[in-house]
Amino acid sequence: MSDDSQAKKLAKRLGIREGMSLAIMNPPFGFVQSLMEIREMLREMHTDVKMREAWDIDMFVYFTRGRKGLEDNYPKLMEDLTPAGQLWIGYLTPKGLKSNLDEDAVCEIARKYDLKKVDAMALSDEWPMLKFARAKGR
Repeated sequence: MSDDSQAKKLAKRLGIREGMSLAIMNPPFGFVQSLMEIREMLREMHTDVKMREAWDIDMFVYFTRGRKGLEDNYPKLMEDLTPAGQLWIGYLTPKGLKSNLDEDAVCEIARKYDLKKVDAMALSDEWPMLKFARAKGR
């Protein structure tokens, strides 16, 4: 499969559409590279984002390795996300190791910001991902 078709397949799974602004934070190795072929279809693509370096983002893809980092960064993510924006949270679940982050914990944190889970997928065995959007009427 070509890089172009792999990028389009991943973009479709994530719900990335033409003209969107996309920000990716703390990605696992190879994730950004896997999306480079679709860069031209986006309004913006921030791939090495630090907090408050990107505003009015249509989709954040944020990867976290623990609960504290997610809790600390959620308010900043919400500030930068457009009102209709979507937030993917990828959380590390290393095989054989105990983690303080699972689907219930990620959803619990999201609910504090009036977000609801709208989708889920597995990037890999170690990186489950959950997609959130603001509750309607908020």
